[in-house]
Amino acid sequence: MVKLEVCIDSLESAINAIHGGAEELEVCSSLAEGGLTPTLGLVKQILYMVRNIGTGTPIHQTCSDCKCPELTEKPSVNVMIRCRGGSDFCYTPKEVETMLLDLGIMKNMGVNRFVFGALTSEQEVDVVTCAKIIAKANPLPVTFHRAFDMCKNTLISLEKIVKLGFDRVLTSGQRPSVEDPESLQIITDIMGFYHDKIHIMPGGGINTENVKKYVKLGCPLIHSSCKVARPAKIGKTLNMGMETAGPERIYYTDKNSVIRLRCAIRNELLQIQKH
Repeated sequence: MVKLEVCIDSLESAINAIHGGAEELEVCSSLAEGGLTPTLGLVKQILYMVRNIGTGTPIHQTCSDCKCPELTEKPSVNVMIRCRGGSDFCYTPKEVETMLLDLGIMKNMGVNRFVFGALTSEQEVDVVTCAKIIAKANPLPVTFHRAFDMCKNTLISLEKIVKLGFDRVLTSGQRPSVEDPESLQIITDIMGFYHDKIHIMPGGGINTENVKKYVKLGCPLIHSSCKVARPAKIGKTLNMGMETAGPERIYYTDKNSVIRLRCAIRNELLQIQKH
C-alpha cells in the first residue's frame, strides 16, 4: 500500500482531503510560505472531526471509473512545527523554545506525528536542535521536511537524519519540483541507499501523471496539497504584508483532486502487480 499525505491549512481543506480519501493530513498554517505551525484551534477542530468519524463505515468518496477500496481507518493527523517563514531553517534559541512549547501542547492534544526540519547556517542538518525536537516528541514519530532539499550533501545529511531518529523524509529531490528530471534521479539514488532505513516521501509538484514514477520506484508515501484556487469574494486586496499584490485568490485542497490522485496511485499499483 502507498499512503497519500495531503497538506492542508484550513478546516475546509481538511474536510475535502478526508472525503477524498487521504490516509494522512499534514496540518499547517500558511502553505503559501511552505507551511507553518497551525493554530491550536484548527488542530483541535481537525482532531475532533477525525475522532468522530464513524468506525467501520466508508469515510470518503471514490471516483466512478476505478475500484479503489473504501477506507475505514481514520486518517493520521500530522502537525507541522515551524514558527516562522523563510527558507534558511536556521532557528535562534528563542525560536526553538517557541517550537518546543508548541510541540508539547499539541502532543498533549493527541496528534499522531510531527513534521520538522532545522539547518545550520552552513546548510547542514542542525543536529542539536533536531535532537531536542525528537526528544520532546517521543514516542510520537517525526518527519524531516523539505529543509532536506536545502542541504549541501544529500547522503551525509540523510545519514544524520536517520541517526537522529526521524522515520520519514519529505523531499522534492533537492529541486524546486518533482517535475524536474533530476529530481527523479536523486530520489532514485536515495531510495537505493536508504529505503530500508527511512521512508522516502516525494512531494512538491506531485500530480496524477508524475506520481506513477514514484509509485513504480517503490516510495511508500506520497505528499501533495491537491490544491486549486478560487477568486476571493471581495475583489480588492490589501496586500497583507506580501511584497507583490495581484488578484486575490484563495487556495484550498480540492476533494476531487485528492480522489483522482489516490486513484492514480491505486491504478499504478495494480499495473505493477500485473507485471
